[in-house]
Amino acid sequence: MKFKWKYRKLGDFTYNILPRTQIKPFLMEQLKREWETDHAEFPDQYSTIEWLALLPQMEFSLEILGLGEINLRQDVMSYRNDTYDFMTSLRERANERKESLLHGVSIEPLVVNGDGMELMDGYTRYIVLKEYQQENVYAYVGRIS
Repeated sequence: MKFKWKYRKLGDFTYNILPRTQIKPFLMEQLKREWETDHAEFPDQYSTIEWLALLPQMEFSLEILGLGEINLRQDVMSYRNDTYDFMTSLRERANERKESLLHGVSIEPLVVNGDGMELMDGYTRYIVLKEYQQENVYAYVGRIS
């Protein structure tokens, strides 16, 4: 499927936004693949298993959320094993992302579970948006239909 992006500025950043009818197909194509790869690499990370099961059941809409409304999963934030520490990786990715955002690169909306306002995808973007004190953010909010 060819996706038709539009670009919208909110706060200090520009987002690449999809029409409502293309949000779920995009997430099923791109995000599902990413989570499947994550699950293969970290099979003990429960959140990925849960999100893979939820994703096909959800319908998504683009919403503007207050960044403070979004909840981070503590099991994700504290995940580590013998060879990987999520927080160390997150800090490194956030530093790299800041550099590109400061040069005008657009970002995708965060992906949030509307039930509990849990962040499902976009932890790096979230950290950068928080660091730059963005009060409101674009998010694809999923709800089970």
